[in-house]
Amino acid sequence: MTDGTRRPPTFADACEAVLADPAASHSEDTTLAPVRVRSIPEGWAERRARLVVSRLPADVDGILELGSGVGALLRRLSGQYEAVGVDERRAHLRFSQARGTDSVQGAPTRPPVRSVFDAAVAVEDAVGRASAVDLCVSAFRSLRPGGIAVVAAPTDPAAVAEPGVATYSGSRYRLERAVDIVAERRSEAARRQSGDTGHELVVDYRVTDRQTGDSAVVTDRRPVQTTTADGLTGALRTAGFESVLVSGESDLAGLVVGRGVRPVETGVPTAELDG
Repeated sequence: MTDGTRRPPTFADACEAVLADPAASHSEDTTLAPVRVRSIPEGWAERRARLVVSRLPADVDGILELGSGVGALLRRLSGQYEAVGVDERRAHLRFSQARGTDSVQGAPTRPPVRSVFDAAVAVEDAVGRASAVDLCVSAFRSLRPGGIAVVAAPTDPAAVAEPGVATYSGSRYRLERAVDIVAERRSEAARRQSGDTGHELVVDYRVTDRQTGDSAVVTDRRPVQTTTADGLTGALRTAGFESVLVSGESDLAGLVVGRGVRPVETGVPTAELDG
């Protein structure tokens, strides 16, 4: 493997990819992953780490993060636990692994792990991409009997990406990122059938080459699933958790946080999951 293959892409790489082919499919999950790294709010990882740690007993050792992304939270958890992350996005994993985290490729709803973890965690970006029920079931299957799940789910799509405009600059390129949340243009019946809540995250990126003046605009769209305190409670119980407790966080708007314990006697084998 060459150094160029091993290293994560840079901000300049992302801008060059947009200018070279604006018609290609660009997103913060692929070519624009360096923008995702830059757009994480200051203190985000520290606050999520406190959210998780405050709900875990002192004897927790192994912890799994479902949908670990670029590794911001995983890196914090790795300082205190034997933490492993799972994510299906190759571009994000390159950043996570470059930061020294233990992360593997796989769908957060079907992680390629055994049922051995003391705790499993999923926060709002991961829960916004998949149903809360699916992630709670995944967490349950990843835990040893007696293991604990902590799930932070968005009740407002703005908790996943706050609407607004931000500008990021490098030595040669400038990128303007505009985030908006809109209602999807589908019928209520279609939304119920698909299981999502009808919100769509729309992000426009304008890249400008400061040397040549060339500019290009691309748009990334994806649905964002939200839930409620009752919805997250139901998801944890549907997955099989006991001692379920769901509450809001006073300093984290638009989120509810649930905690549940996998029963010691479940009748569910701890065989390796299909990856």
